[in-house]
Amino acid sequence: MSIENRRQLDNTRAKLAELELLYEKTSQAPAADEHVRELTLRSIKKRLNQFREEIARYETRASQVPANK
Repeated sequence: MSIENRRQLDNTRAKLAELELLYEKTSQAPAADEHVRELTLRSIKKRLNQFREEIARYETRASQVPANK
């Protein structure tokens, strides 16, 4: 997936914030099954990194486009 516009950037940032909260809650909550929790955290972390990379790519592309005057 690739962020194409400002609206998608805002949505991705909101999702990133939600996932960061979910990661914190999951990592601090007691687990009925530690293995399941570790797999869940790994999955959330992968998605967090994906969103961060998408945001960075978009911001890099946006900074390279000359401003219209």
